[in-house]
Amino acid sequence: MTADLSEPEQARSEQHRSEPPRPLDAVGLITLLLATSGAVLIYMGWAYLDGYLRPFSLKPTDLNYSPDEYALYGLNLFSPAFLPWMAALALLLAAATHRATLLPRLPSRLRALGAAARSRRVVRVVGNSAISGAVITSAALALAMAALHLLTVNTYLLLALVIVGPLLLTWPSRGTPLGRVAFAAAATVSIFCLLWTAALYAAERGARSAATVIDTLDDRPQVALYTEDTLALNALNVEHQPFAQGRYKHRYLGLRLLIVRGDTYYLIPATTSAEWAAGFGRTFVVKEEDDIRLEILPGTRPA
Repeated sequence: MTADLSEPEQARSEQHRSEPPRPLDAVGLITLLLATSGAVLIYMGWAYLDGYLRPFSLKPTDLNYSPDEYALYGLNLFSPAFLPWMAALALLLAAATHRATLLPRLPSRLRALGAAARSRRVVRVVGNSAISGAVITSAALALAMAALHLLTVNTYLLLALVIVGPLLLTWPSRGTPLGRVAFAAAATVSIFCLLWTAALYAAERGARSAATVIDTLDDRPQVALYTEDTLALNALNVEHQPFAQGRYKHRYLGLRLLIVRGDTYYLIPATTSAEWAAGFGRTFVVKEEDDIRLEILPGTRPA
């Protein structure tokens, strides 16, 4: 009775495996990937702006950026240098999917070399995903403990080990109920660490962009600020010029334009990077109104 029931089940299983993917399944997968990619781009854009604005005592939420602006900033983080890696990943996935048909097409000498290499004990140990995963996970734990004791540890290296190690460790047991739970937990940790890595990279890019702005303030647009009343713009290199006549009684020079958001201008004093590092940097938030007028001029380098 059991044998009679198993044969139809096996036939249905083989038929299910031979069925081509349905169009709706492909559309659903593409939609999921696009939605996930969009969320990651928004997160990376926020992390970039947070790293960029932090030296100026600002936050992305202070400037009311929209999700599409975050996504554009995140997309700008990708350069042509990423294209070869993305192409290599696609080729690896395609090769892994069609390895059963690709292996017989390899030259016989190359297949013989591969078989000889697999017969070696070291290669068998390294090829055992559970052993490799245990070693990598143990190394990640050791580095994490070292970091807790205030030792210098490369964060990217630690995250890479945490991403790969648990996945390899739990991969062989994913066919059992408990193994599926362990693999799902490892996949969750890996996804979290991937997001962490992306945010860390974006924040570092933002911090480097902010440092470039501070180092090249002479190239930033100059701002002349005209006001009816005196403003408390107390910063190094900001010059106040009073006028006896006219509507605007005061002019402030020595300011550079950082960001414009609508009718709000974020201004910084024209200080050197050394002066900024010494704590003389400031960020002034000025909203253009009837009693305040701004003139924006091209940036100039000192002679």
